[in-house]
Amino acid sequence: MGWRSLMRRSGSWPLAVRGILLVGMAGRAAVGEPTIDRIEPPAARQGSSIEVKITGSELDGAAEVFFEQGGITATPPVEHDKALTTRLTIPADCPPGQYRLRVRTSDGLSELRVFHVHASEQVAEQEPNDAFAQAAALEPGRAVWGSLKNEDVDVYKVHLQAGARIATVIDAVRLDQQMLDPHVELVDAEGFVVAACDDHPLLAQDAALAAVAPREGDYFLRVRESAYGGGNALYVLHVGDFPIPHVAWPPGGAPGAALDVEWFGDPAGPFKAPATLPPAGGDGLTTVRAVRDGRTSAIPVPFRITTAPAFQSIEPNDEPDKASAAAAPGAVMGRIDTGEDVDWIRVEAPKGTKWKVTGWGRRLGSPIDLVIAAHRATDKRERITSSDDADGPDSLVQVTVPDEGAFLLRVNDFERRGGPEFIYWIDVEPIVPRVTVSVPPAQTKTQQRLVAAVPRGNRTALVFNATRTECGDPVRLEFPGLPPGVAASPATIADPAPSGIVVFEAAADATPGTAATPVRVVRGEGEATQEVGGLRQGTDLVFGEPNRTPYRTSFGDHLAVAVVEEAPASIECAAPATPIARRGTLDLRVAIHRAEGYTGRVRLEMPFRPPGIGASAVEVKESEAEVVFPITCAGDAPLEEWPLALTATLVPEGQKPDKKAGGKRVAKGMVVASRPLTLAIVEPLVEMTAEKAVVEQGGTVKLAYKAAKPPTFTGTAKARLIGLPNKVEAPTLDLAAGADTLEFPLTVATDAPPGKHDNIICRIEVPVGDATMIHQMAATSLRIDKPLPPAVAAAGGPAP
Repeated sequence: MGWRSLMRRSGSWPLAVRGILLVGMAGRAAVGEPTIDRIEPPAARQGSSIEVKITGSELDGAAEVFFEQGGITATPPVEHDKALTTRLTIPADCPPGQYRLRVRTSDGLSELRVFHVHASEQVAEQEPNDAFAQAAALEPGRAVWGSLKNEDVDVYKVHLQAGARIATVIDAVRLDQQMLDPHVELVDAEGFVVAACDDHPLLAQDAALAAVAPREGDYFLRVRESAYGGGNALYVLHVGDFPIPHVAWPPGGAPGAALDVEWFGDPAGPFKAPATLPPAGGDGLTTVRAVRDGRTSAIPVPFRITTAPAFQSIEPNDEPDKASAAAAPGAVMGRIDTGEDVDWIRVEAPKGTKWKVTGWGRRLGSPIDLVIAAHRATDKRERITSSDDADGPDSLVQVTVPDEGAFLLRVNDFERRGGPEFIYWIDVEPIVPRVTVSVPPAQTKTQQRLVAAVPRGNRTALVFNATRTECGDPVRLEFPGLPPGVAASPATIADPAPSGIVVFEAAADATPGTAATPVRVVRGEGEATQEVGGLRQGTDLVFGEPNRTPYRTSFGDHLAVAVVEEAPASIECAAPATPIARRGTLDLRVAIHRAEGYTGRVRLEMPFRPPGIGASAVEVKESEAEVVFPITCAGDAPLEEWPLALTATLVPEGQKPDKKAGGKRVAKGMVVASRPLTLAIVEPLVEMTAEKAVVEQGGTVKLAYKAAKPPTFTGTAKARLIGLPNKVEAPTLDLAAGADTLEFPLTVATDAPPGKHDNIICRIEVPVGDATMIHQMAATSLRIDKPLPPAVAAAGGPAP
C-alpha cells in the first residue's frame, strides 16, 4: 500500500479506547517485572514430590510456576513473607537434566531460572558441618544439597572398605543461580588429601573426582569455594561409586541409534557400555549418562546427533595421498592418537557447491583444541581456508568445491597433543538459506523484556533480530501455539533492517495462563512458502568477573508468552497523516488512557526504529492525556514502508528510573504497546541549499536558498529558520509551489554574539492534504563579525 493511500485511510485521531479493557482497574498500581533470585532446593530426584521455596522480588500475586519443557507439574504458588512455596511433582520417567521455569504473576512473567532433575535420593545439608567432628554421615548413592557462605567449608563423612571406590560430582555454577567455583577434596581420618578437584573439563567451574580407598575407615568430603568465597550460593553434591567419563567413542550418530560405546575420562580407565541416543536439542547435541555395573554416572556426556551418513577417519591417514574417504553431505569421526598425528580426509562433492564444515571437539567433552584446514585435492594441495576457534571452542570453515569435485580436510590439535580421549566429529553440511531470530537483551539487565507478558484487553510488543545465512528475502514470523485469546500482529523482517517488531494482543476475556510457543520463520507466499528458520534465544543466567562476564547461558527455541491481569493504562497512537521525508521530522500523536486512580509514571519509547529513524523516550506527566512523540529521519534512510509500534512502561508510583545503562535509562514496570502502524519514508517534496552568510553586529543580511530540484508539492508552504543565534531575527516566509528561491532577511542586534554559528536549519512545512509534512534543509552557517573601529573603517580598513 502506498503512503498516499495510508494518508487517505488515516482518518481522524482515534480518541476512543476501542476495546482496551480498563474496567475494574481503579487504584491498581503497575508493579515491576518479577525476578527470581533463588530456588531451594535447586534440584530433586526423579519420581519424587518436593516442596520448593522461590525467593525474589515483585512476586506479589504469583499465580503459576511454569516449566517450559513440561514434564514437571507445580501446585499454585503460596506467598510467604516475600517468598513463594510450591510443590513439584516429578514423574519417575522424567529424564535427568535442566528444566527451564518461570513464575507468572498478575502483572508479568519472571526471568528464567533452571531446576535440575537427577536420579539420586536427595537430602539437605545440616549445619554446623565445618569440621570432621560435625560431619554428617552420607551414604553412597545419595545427593546432598546445601549452600556455601563466605569462608565456609562443608564436611561430609563416608565410611569405605579398603579398595572401595568413591566418586563425587558437584553441581554448583551449573545450577544457573549464582556464580560459585567449588573445590572438592577427599580426606582421610588423619587429614591427608586422597584426591581433589577444582574444575572438571566437561563441567565448567564445577568439580568431579573418583578415588579408591587405600584402607578401611572414615573418609571426609570437604566442599568449599575455591578462593574461600561463597556468597551463600547453592550446590548439589552427588556421592556414589558411579563412573565419571567425559567423552565417548563413537561421539555421535542418528537419533534413536543403539551404540556400543567406549567411555573415556574415568580415573579407572576406559570401559565399554551400550547407549541409545535420544533426540537432539536445538544445538544439535544430546547427552547420555554412562552406566557401569548398574551404576549411572552423574555426568551427562554430549553426543552429536545427525541423520547424515557417518564416515570414520581410518589410520594411517597422516599424508594427503592416504586420506580417508568421505562424501558430502556427511559426517566424519576420528581421533588424534599422538601429539604429532595429523588426519587427512578427502571429501567428494560436486564442483561449485558450497559447504559448511563444522568441527566438534570441546563441545563433546574432548580435550582437543581442534584445527581444521581445507585444501584443494591437487598435487600442490593449495590451502582454501582454515579455522581454530571460529565456532566457540571448536572450528568452522566454509568451502566452495573446486573444479576437481573434491577437497581435503587437514585435522590436528592446536597444541600438538594427542591420545585416546582426543576425539573429534566433523559435519559437512550444505549451506542453505537460514534465518535465526532472537529478542535482543538489554546491556545490563539482560533478561528484561525477553518474553511477552500480555495484559488482558491490552497489548505488548517485542523486537526480534534476524541473523541471516544465504537468505536476503523478506521473512515473516509465525507463532503457533499462543495462549488462547492471544494474537500476534503480522511481522515481516526485510533488508536492510536487521530487526522487526511484533505486537501481541490479548482479548478482554482471555484466561490468564502461560504457553511456550515455537517461532517459525518463513519466506514466500502460497505454495512457495518455505520455513527457513526459527528462534534461538540465549538467556544469560550467571555472571562473574571481570565486568559481569556471562559464565552460563541457556538457549531455547520456544518463546514464553503469558496472559496477565489488566494493566492500569493503555496507549493509542494515531496513524501518521503523512509519510516522513528524508531529513524531515514527524510528530506521532499518542493518547494515554489511565484507569481511575492510577498515578504512576508513563514512559513512551519506540523499541524498533527503522534504519535512519531516530527517536528518544518521552516521559508523560500524570496530568497529560495526549502527547506528541517526535521522530526524525536521516538523509540516507531507505525509501521503504516500515511497521512499527510504541510501547509504554507503566512505572510504579515512587519508583525511580534505573541508573544509566549503556547510555539509556531503563524504566522497570509493566509494558503495554500501541497497535501496529505503518511509517513510509519518501523523498523530500522540496530540497533547497543555502550559501553561508556573513554580517556585522547591528547589520542586516539575506540568507538565500535555492532549489536543488523543482518542488513537487501544491499550494503554499511555510518556511522558517531554526537554530539562529541569540538576538538574530528572521521572519516566517511563504514558499509557493513553483518558487525556486527563498530569501530570509536577517536582522542582527548590535550585541549579537560574534563568531561562526553552525547548524542553522530551514524548516519547511509543506501542505499534504489536510496535514503538513515537515522538511528540514541541510544545515548552513552564519558568521557575525564585530564592526571595525571608526578610524580603521574611515581609512578603508587595515593595511595589508
